Amino acid sequence: MVFFMKITSVKKGSQAESKGLRAGDKIIAINNGPARDCIDLIFYGSQEFVRLTIHRGTYEFVVGMKGEEDFGIIIEPMDIKLCRNHCPFCYVDQNPAGMRQNIYIKDDDYRLSYLNSSYITLTNLKEPDYQRIVAQRLTPLYVSVLATDVETRLKLLGIKKDDNLMENMDRLLKAGIKMHCKIVICPGINDGEILEQTINDLYLRYSRVLSVAVVPVGLTKHRESFYPLKAIDEEDALNTIEIVNRLHKSFARETDEGFVYCSDELYIRSGQDIPDIEYYDDFPQLENGVGMLRNFLNSASNIEERLGGGIKRKGNFVFITGMSMSPYIKDLSRRISEFPGINVRVVSVRNTFLGESVTVSGLLTGEDIQSALTEINPDETIVFPPNCLNESGVFLDDVSPSDISNTLGVKVISGDYDPLNIFI
Repeated sequence: MVFFMKITSVKKGSQAESKGLRAGDKIIAINNGPARDCIDLIFYGSQEFVRLTIHRGTYEFVVGMKGEEDFGIIIEPMDIKLCRNHCPFCYVDQNPAGMRQNIYIKDDDYRLSYLNSSYITLTNLKEPDYQRIVAQRLTPLYVSVLATDVETRLKLLGIKKDDNLMENMDRLLKAGIKMHCKIVICPGINDGEILEQTINDLYLRYSRVLSVAVVPVGLTKHRESFYPLKAIDEEDALNTIEIVNRLHKSFARETDEGFVYCSDELYIRSGQDIPDIEYYDDFPQLENGVGMLRNFLNSASNIEERLGGGIKRKGNFVFITGMSMSPYIKDLSRRISEFPGINVRVVSVRNTFLGESVTVSGLLTGEDIQSALTEINPDETIVFPPNCLNESGVFLDDVSPSDISNTLGVKVISGDYDPLNIFI
């Protein structure tokens, strides 16, 4: 197979520009090795000297680059390795029409796991993939385990043939590739004893398996033809927390690290208090919704001290939130509003697009937010949660904050994971 990377643009003043590279050139080899994607560019670019073999038109030439520096090359996005499983809880399959296009990509790509901390199942890895992961030290990876019991895992993956998960994990772990893992809890399938077995099997690989997050299954209203799964209720959440925290405490006594952690959403659904900051160790699963609420509560705990030092932005604000965070945001807004010159109110948005069982702000659409803003004053500033916008600054349904601003005639801004940053 012939590999190449096509250059789409070259930064001005860069090494690439000084070497005469330009858009349309194809990199066909890096230090005589393959030029498959951006990871090869990163991997070989870390060396002291890098030779790029370039194909242009009908001829080839070689340029030398100083390694450990930005070459100034922008290449075409890599083709994504797609998921071939049929998980009954797959969020992509539960999405309706009308969302931004990348939402419909079912990725299961080890390269994105390494680059972006996205979770993969390992089911589509081939021998060259294993060899490359080890050779280029693509660590850590993020692996969705679901269950170590074979029958249970196959049921949740929607496949018939054993994918040899633990053997494949052990192959990578023994080669020095470390992993963070995730267990998506589906009540009646991989909870209870199956959950406990899965956690213990992963703990046997502690120090190579770095952490395990336990999260509730997410179900939208668009599931007419799906296997009937049950959403996690208060009792399910309490039972899951009991198992996880009992093991967490046991592991912490042995290693000084809890290793396995419940997601924030499990605590919200159970009605229990969010654990103290010590529970989360160094927050290894923060981007997976494990500890975000604790960080939020901690940042909000010293409002008086932080805002008392001077407020740069005053006025009337409307904080947008999903239903699960609504009580916490309302308490925060009440305390902020005690300061002169600031008035904050909260609009809690129900998710009619995906279904009201979806309560997190990160899955809100612009249409639902706009529908909830029925009584807005011209002098109010709407503050969106930062996690409901993608890297292009639009919501799931491709509506942008500026669309809402233009429609309602008010100012809109994106908030911060530290909610006080917009005021100081």
